[in-house]
Amino acid sequence: MEEFTQQDRIDQEKSELIQDLMSVEKVMEELWKYHPDNPKRIILENEYNNLEQMKHDIELELEELS
Repeated sequence: MEEFTQQDRIDQEKSELIQDLMSVEKVMEELWKYHPDNPKRIILENEYNNLEQMKHDIELELEELS
């Protein structure tokens, strides 16, 4: 069995940290879409209402196919 060198461990830790950083940045990008300081923000209430309407429309279509 091959043993990891100190550099291998450092490289592995760096890789994990970079992946963590990318994940955090992705979440930040998603949240920015709704942030009050974003001039082009998505209004959460409007988005939710749109999704409710979509849900209702899908349910109606399903009923029609039954």
